[in-house]
Amino acid sequence: MRILGIHGNFGKADHDPAAVLIIDNNIVAAAEEERFVRYKHAVGLMPDRAIQFCLNKAKISMKDIDVIAFPRSTWNDFPPRLESYLLYNFGYVPKIEYLDHHTAHASSCYHVSGFSSSLIITYDLSGDGISCGIFRGKGKDIKVLDRIPFPNSIGLFAAFITQYLGFRSNHDEYKVMGLSSNGKPNIDMGSIFKFDNGNLEFNQKLLHPEALKRHPIFCTSQLPLFNNEKYPFLPKRRLRGEPITEDHKNLAASAQKTIEDAVFSLIKKYKKDEDEYLCIGGGVAENSVVNGKIAESKLFKDIYISPACGDAGSALGACLYLANTNGYDFNKVNENKWGSSYSNEDIKKSLDKYNIKYHYSQNVAGETSELLAKQNIVAWFQGGMEFGSRALGSRSLLCDPSNPEMKEKMNRIKKREQFRPFAPSVLEEHQSSLFKSNQFSPFMSFTLQTTEIGQKQLISATHVDQTARLQSVSKDDSIYRKLIESFYSKTKIPALLNTSLNSGWEPIVENPEQALAFFYSSETNILAIGNYIIKK
Repeated sequence: MRILGIHGNFGKADHDPAAVLIIDNNIVAAAEEERFVRYKHAVGLMPDRAIQFCLNKAKISMKDIDVIAFPRSTWNDFPPRLESYLLYNFGYVPKIEYLDHHTAHASSCYHVSGFSSSLIITYDLSGDGISCGIFRGKGKDIKVLDRIPFPNSIGLFAAFITQYLGFRSNHDEYKVMGLSSNGKPNIDMGSIFKFDNGNLEFNQKLLHPEALKRHPIFCTSQLPLFNNEKYPFLPKRRLRGEPITEDHKNLAASAQKTIEDAVFSLIKKYKKDEDEYLCIGGGVAENSVVNGKIAESKLFKDIYISPACGDAGSALGACLYLANTNGYDFNKVNENKWGSSYSNEDIKKSLDKYNIKYHYSQNVAGETSELLAKQNIVAWFQGGMEFGSRALGSRSLLCDPSNPEMKEKMNRIKKREQFRPFAPSVLEEHQSSLFKSNQFSPFMSFTLQTTEIGQKQLISATHVDQTARLQSVSKDDSIYRKLIESFYSKTKIPALLNTSLNSGWEPIVENPEQALAFFYSSETNILAIGNYIIKK
């Protein structure tokens, strides 16, 4: 059975359009539109190029698709436009199934978790009028326990504070999370958001009137969510580009604490004694600090976070849900490199086109590890592109995490705020020496407390509060695993600092020419692309 999952919209403020192709019980292809159109989050677009990529990878056409899964069930005016879109762009309209948005998020984590049962929590700003879904998975079935309607939304609260702090809502919430460790949670957020006994309540009086009128398509970074410029219970609002004060740091810390307390109140309300496992999906699940604190609480034996938490992941979840209802089972997913890949022949054509001098390596992992050990910053372009917001060793920028100077050098390349942390990729068997928790984290989903050894060996990838957002690298035969193993054999550091291969407000690079453009326009020292190593 061929199922194509699609998420996107026509000119409205929905973000992260994506396409996913599942054939029987195999995730064949998945990609986000932003990587092809070079427009971060690709707001308001349908995933034209991502769909074509999925079809091309499987060597099929739209006529070979049995059903399209679309993760929105309340857009009453949408089906005629979607059908016209498919006919115009692909010449055929398969059967289309519309699924509830939060059910899709739930499926995107539970059906690939490897758990036979689990409590499932999904939360975002809003989807199909719902901001939070509580489910319980048992066997192949997902049962709805509760749905919390918009605007009583943790995601809306995060977006509100993100805008108030001068960042872009629905884009920069992770910046507020990173900033929070620099402040003190000394501001009472109860006038904005309450969560007593797991009952979420956002103060609607604070919302701009147009915000509610535009629901569910209102959220744009160019219009305010708040209806006043000043609130007596908050510090002065920061305009974009203004300095960040101690008050702003404290507001970020207070907001992060509120999000954490709200999530734990949900868990306390809905967790039963039999719930030994937890699955989490939806955009708020990108808050790795919350995830880490749940892991460190030991309330569950294990936790699984969706491979793609945001709305791109809803395309995956919609696919998985339909495949599951048609009798297909899925093993636990610990890798999401389902995107585009390029052969050495493809890469060489690009290198020769621009007369690039290169070295062909028979052992690219070994030679690159030597360059990393000599304190070079390496752009690493290998294999299939990751699906989701994290670079996990296919489209990555790498360096030695034990060198304290590397954070500043990386920030110059990345053009990031100084308060934002980087993340380490760690060999799975060495995680216990570097972190106080053994929570497996293949998708960089958990921020965890480091040990004294970790603070030393991961100094450039450790935050001011001595935490780090971990990527656990499994024992497998991937080239990324071999690279870190080789680096460890030379340095006794079982990890690399890993950040995404992009700069500023650009999407992660997708193809060799984009990798070359990044390399030659930045202070990066080395590009390892396929079997080719390029130096400046």
